[in-house]
Formats: sequence, C-alpha cells, structure tokens
Amino acid sequence: MKLLKPPWINHDGDKAIFSVDLHPDGSRFATGGQGQDSSGRVVVWNLKPVALEKYEEDEKVPKLLCMLDQHLGCVNCVRWSQSGRFLASAGDDKVIIIWQQSSYGGGAVFGSNVVNVESWRSVTTLRGHNGDILDVAWSPGDVWLASASVDNNVIVWNTAKWPEQVQILRGHTGLVKGVTWDPVGRYLASQADDKSLRIWRTTDWTTEEKIIDPFSECGGTTTVLRPSWSPDGQYLVSAHAMNNGGPTAQIVERDGWNTDKDFVGHRKPITCVRFNPNILEKADPKTGKSVQYCCVAIGSRDRSISIWFTSLKRPLVVIHDIFDDSVLDLSWSSCGNEQSRRPAPPTPQRAPINKQIETRTADGKRRITPMFIPPAEGCRTENPNKSYEASFSSSQQEKSKIVVEKVDGVVEPNVTSRPPLAFNSNTNTSPSKGASAPLPAEFNGVPAGLPARFEKSTNGSEKQMDGQITTISSKRKHEDAQPIMVKRKRGRPPLYERAAAPPPNRVPTPPPAQPVVSSRPQAVSHTQGEPLNVLPEASLSKSARVQIPGENSTDGPPPLLIVENDYRIGNRVGMGGGTPSLHRVSRTQLNVVSWVAYLTSQVTAVVATTDAAALTCHDKSLHIFDIKTGEMMLPPVQLQGKASQLFVHENCLMVITTEATLTIWDIIEGRNGGVKAVQLTAEGTPVVLLASGEAFTRCHDLEAWLLLGDSASVRRVLQPEYTMLPPCHQSEYKARPLASLLHQTAAYSGSSRVTRPLIPDDAKQNLTEVFINRMLTSAQYLRAAQDYKFWLKRKIQFFIKEGLEKKLRDVFDDLLGPRHSGSMDNQDQNGWMPKIMDFDKKSLLEEFLREILLAENSLQLQRLYSEYKEQLEGNLIDTI
Repeated sequence: MKLLKPPWINHDGDKAIFSVDLHPDGSRFATGGQGQDSSGRVVVWNLKPVALEKYEEDEKVPKLLCMLDQHLGCVNCVRWSQSGRFLASAGDDKVIIIWQQSSYGGGAVFGSNVVNVESWRSVTTLRGHNGDILDVAWSPGDVWLASASVDNNVIVWNTAKWPEQVQILRGHTGLVKGVTWDPVGRYLASQADDKSLRIWRTTDWTTEEKIIDPFSECGGTTTVLRPSWSPDGQYLVSAHAMNNGGPTAQIVERDGWNTDKDFVGHRKPITCVRFNPNILEKADPKTGKSVQYCCVAIGSRDRSISIWFTSLKRPLVVIHDIFDDSVLDLSWSSCGNEQSRRPAPPTPQRAPINKQIETRTADGKRRITPMFIPPAEGCRTENPNKSYEASFSSSQQEKSKIVVEKVDGVVEPNVTSRPPLAFNSNTNTSPSKGASAPLPAEFNGVPAGLPARFEKSTNGSEKQMDGQITTISSKRKHEDAQPIMVKRKRGRPPLYERAAAPPPNRVPTPPPAQPVVSSRPQAVSHTQGEPLNVLPEASLSKSARVQIPGENSTDGPPPLLIVENDYRIGNRVGMGGGTPSLHRVSRTQLNVVSWVAYLTSQVTAVVATTDAAALTCHDKSLHIFDIKTGEMMLPPVQLQGKASQLFVHENCLMVITTEATLTIWDIIEGRNGGVKAVQLTAEGTPVVLLASGEAFTRCHDLEAWLLLGDSASVRRVLQPEYTMLPPCHQSEYKARPLASLLHQTAAYSGSSRVTRPLIPDDAKQNLTEVFINRMLTSAQYLRAAQDYKFWLKRKIQFFIKEGLEKKLRDVFDDLLGPRHSGSMDNQDQNGWMPKIMDFDKKSLLEEFLREILLAENSLQLQRLYSEYKEQLEGNLIDTI
C-alpha cells in the first residue's frame, strides 16, 4: 500500500479544505473549502501528477485545472454527478452551484497568478435553504440531488428541471450534517445533531425508519456527519455513534433496520464514512467458491483513518498521525484502487492497496486474504446477487480500542450469509411505524373552517407527526408508489383524530383583501375616539390544550401547551385581595410540567410551533414564549386592538385585530424591515439601507428618494447569473460604492426563502433586463465607474446569451460612435461623447466584443462580431 501526500494540493497554502471528491472517470478530483478573505473556493485538480511521479515532474502536465471562486461563503461539500458531467458545490452562503465544463479554454484567474487550463461555468444556482449547507449527494442515475443544511431540513432537487424542488424533508430537530442514497434510489438517509438517523422513502418522501438508540449518548461535536450506503444496499453505516462510552460507526442492516453491529476502534467521534463503490470478490481457498464483500473507509476527529472489509472482524489498515486536524471527507475512485481523504488542513491523501493478511479457519488451516482484488474488465461492478461473506465485529461488550479488540471465534472456510436483497424485485416499502393522521388545524389555535385561508399554496402537503414534509408539486411519476397506510390502535382514538380536519384536497380560499361589514337597516352609533370593532374578539374557554407540533414521542402522547384562565391557587381564584387574577400557561407531557408562566390578563387565543408559543390577551397584548424553556422571546407586544384571529405557519405569526388590522411577524428571525444603516458616500450623497434589502439615496435636485436596489422578493424571480453582485472586499468600498452598499443588504447576501417562481421565461427575461438597467442608472448617479463597467458587462453578457442581437447593436453603436469621429476629446457635432464614466467607449467596445467569442452561441453572432471589429479597427486608423 502506497500513501501519497502531495504538498502542492492546497488552497493558498494555509486555507482549510472541507471536502474532496474523485471524478468517476479517474482523470481529476475536486476540493472545496476556503478561499481569499473567507470566501468559498472550488478547485479542480489533475489526478495524473498524483498517481505517477513522472507526470508530477513534467512541467508540461498541469496540476491545477480550474479554480472557481464564485461562492460567497466557505465551501463545505463538493460532489461529482455519477455521469461526471456536473459538479455540485455547497457552502455557507446557503446556495448550491452546479458546474459544467465549457468547451472554451481557460485563462488567468482575476487577482491571482493562477492560470485555468479548463473552463467551468455555472449551470444553475440552487436556493432554498435558510442556513449553511453541509452535505450534498447525487441519487443513482443523477435523477435527484439531495442537500442537508443547518436549517434542519433536507431538500431534494429535480436535476432534469433546475431549480425545481421535488421535496423538502422536515422532521429533524437539529442540524442536518449528512445525506446518502441507497444504490437503487429507493431510500435516502440523513443524519443530524438531534441524535437520530432518518431513512426516507423516495416513493412518497415519508419516514421509513427513525434510528435513535445508537446516538443517545452523542454530542454535537462534529463539523459533519457523513454516512454511507454499501454498494450492495445491504448495510448503511452512520457517522458518530456511541457504544459503552466509545465512539463507533453504527451498522444498520437494510433487512429490519437492525443496529446490533458497529465498527469500533477510533478514539474520537467519527465524522465521515465512504464505501468503495465496487463489490469485491475473492475465491475461497478450500472450496474454490467465490465470496463477495465490501470495503469501507472511516475518518475520525482523532486524525486517523481505518479501512475495513465486511469479511473481516478487524480493520484492514489503520493510518495514524498523518493529518494535523480532523478528517472531514473521504472519496474513492470509481474502480476502487485509489482513495482520497480530506482533513481540515489542506493535506490530501491517496492510497492504492496491495497488502495481504493471514487468518485461520475453523479446521486450523491458514488463509491468505489479499487486501485488494483488482476488478475484472476495467473496474466492472460485480453482480450483487451472489452470496458473500459478511461478518462485522460486534462491540456490545468490547472496549473502543483496536489493539485490544478480542476476536470471537475464527473465520469459517465458507460462511454464506443471507443473500443480498434483489433490488429489482419487491422491496419492503411499508409505511413507518406509528404513522398517524395529519394534525387538525384546531390544535394550532385556528378555528374550524379557517385553516384553508391560512394553509395556502401547499397543494396536497401533509404534516405527519414523525416528520413534517412540505410537498412541492412535481410532474414526476413514481412507478413504485404505494398508498400510505395508517395504523390505528385499539380502544378510544386520540383527541387529534377525533377532531374535525379539513378535507385534504380542498382548495384554499384566500381571505378578503379588506374586511367587509354588512350593512344594517338601523344606524350604528360610534363615539369619537373609540376604536370601531369590525371583527369579534377571540375568546377561549376557561382552559385550552394545544398540541405542540413536531415533537411526537414513541414513549407516550405528544407534549401539550395548557392554558388555564382564572387559575385557582389553593381554594381561591387568582391571588384575591383585590390583586389581578392570574392566568397560567404550562407545557406538559405525561403529566410532567416542563415550565410554567403566569399572565395578568385573560388569554383569548393561543398557537404553538416547534420553536415558540404565542398568546394574545384581553388587554391587547401579545406574548411569545420559547416552547422548550418557557422564557419570553421578546417583551410583550402591544397590539393596535384586541385580537380577533391568531394564525401561525412555521416561523410566521399573523394577528388580525378587531379593528381589521393585520400584522405578520417572523418570530424566529425577527422583524424583516426598518432602517438598517445610514451612510454617506465619498461624494457626500446620503444612503439609507433597509433590512428588507432596499437601498435609497437622496436626490437634492429632485428633492426625492431614489431606489438603488430591489428587495429580495423581486430579485429572487430574476436570472441569478446576471443579478449576483461582484465580490467586494472592504478595501474596494471606495472604488465600488454601489456594490459595497448592496452587499450589506439582505437581498444580495443569499436568498433565505424557498422560491418557486411561476412567471414565464419571457417575463423573467424582461425583468432581468430592467434590473440591470436600474443598476446602471444607480451606478451613474453615485458616479461609481467600476460598478457601472461591471453592470454594463453583465448587460452585454445577458444580451449575448439571450440572442438579443438588435439590443446588442444599440449598445455597440453607442460605444462605437459616428463613423468619422476624428480625435475629439469632449463631444462631436452629433452630441456623441467619446467617454462614459471616465472610460473610453471604444476601449470598452473592444473588450466587450471578446465576450461574443466566449459565449456558447458565438457562431450565431459571428457576423455581428466581424462587423463591429472591422468598424472599430477602421475608426482607430482614422484617428491616427
């Protein structure tokens, strides 16, 4: 076995690298991590100089193929598609960028001495997560792409219709740090900091199994949790698990999801697991029969790597102390000969395996087992339906040290386990245990008949107690789809099943834009100064119980939020003695009270989410509590009137008062509005930045405020490749005032909402052009020359890609000027100015003409290029 550590594979020498992945054809590999100024960086490397020393010493063989710095935050994961056509990268900027190699050659990287040999372009940018994205995984056949984020969700993307979302998988209550597909795409597994490993069915995107026992002692001390599925589909191996106080990699059997085996030996938590993509085969020396087995690599925070065979009870090899920090990622080549590992510092490793190991069988004979069996016929994957030997080591009574691990028994000459599952036949896809009906709206404090107005644009979404899933409409048909069965227990049904729920396919009815007051024949008197109560005030009975969503327990009923108006203390109601009455709010489960709070005004409405509880009182106050601790998330809010209706959906809370006023809050993120900052530009122009994303400047001539940037809701429906701001560091703030201002607004720091624009492509094209023109006029007003040049170049690129030749001619004609303009420096007789924003127009035209040559549709615009190139050269000759 050879272990290589190329020193030239790094990100600027000392920047962290968080992910690595080998290309399926074995020609290259990609790394992802930090770039300059804490931005994200993806680098595509040539594998030849790593594999063979002669290529490493040959200066004609490039080592770095392409460097991509488009991510605004650190890149946490890079993954090649199984076809090798696309590369997905995800990071702290909450987006996933899909890359594809361009047919054009590379060039120098701006602001660096690096020269790209290859050209990779962004095919699409996927937005939908509300936090850092830690892991991505392509499904078999590249049908779907799954992403895991710290927003506790997993999003499944449709690779045939970027950026369509197939499903948002909700159910985890902690940071989701890893995802993996089974080899046939029937299941998707995700592991999170909530001490659980969830297995989702792809037929209906519901939870097949939730595994929690092996992770009950685990803490959230790892950066990532990357599980892996064996290539035969029989076993799923998780990251960080615990057994008898020692860290392990838990083995989950596909048949029954049993968890009685694990890999032991690492001293610190396991961060990543990666199976060799091939099923290996060896011949039994006694019988001559072939035995199949799998190979898996495990990385840990103890800076070591262990490689295991499923046919052995001990690790094949353990590599210590070759890294300076935790191992964060692993990757195998498609043929299984090579492996790369990614620690936090940039020190990649690659290791072909050619060792052997000696074991003894039950009859006392020796067995020599090769550590690597070369796959026949060019790394062909063997038939998984053959029998193979699978004897994992169980550590129920063993300590977590490899050197002292006791081997129970001997290796049998030819022990054949149960045959692997035939994945092309019927596989168990029964519903998850304990599945129940969706929670009625009454338990969220919404009266019957009103949920349809609140639950809008979900189209068949279901909220299940074991894992909430937001369904997004997709035209994909599941051939293996099966009806979801609901198991019911004997005896009296629970309260939430007896409550009346709205029809599942009912079309939501939006509320009226304004409250409608029915006319009455008699006159209605109204005293001046008193609020007119258009709507009735909400009211509760003496007590109310609200089920807390998303916190189902397998040990008993779910927790409840209990409101008790006029709470009786001892034999008296309230405190007595002329003091105000007390009204109690508590969280209970199995008759155990978690927390208690008291209010001095009667509660009129209550709702609960997985994070907060909101209550309105008769004194026009709104109280918001942390659902887990009972602490107030903010001081009481004084409403404009008494509450009439109270609604909640995820993080959004809506209150309708009796005066027909409607207010919506984001109770987790806080208010998304108001003035964020006020600044003065270098020219003395005042600028106001709003938290919603807009930037306004004051025009003294017009005595009005001018809008410099759009809000995030407008920008999300545009074409992102033309509306993304350039990287702007603090040192460039003076040279790029517009970019520096917009970088500070929420609209340009990455989308934080799931967006599914329903506008047609031609409307999106027109809106994108309007946006770019607005940026140009804003840059002109701020006298920002560099910003103006940037957006003018974006406009040219937009016209080229969309094939808008007429609009290209209009821009080029203005830059070219009259046919015989002479050498005038200021203005010619036709009013044409040779300069704009201190830039020479003809120099800009010469630069922008090169964009046509770089475009994919350059052949369609070749005549346009030649025409203006000749006119430009003719004008230059005339001026000499």
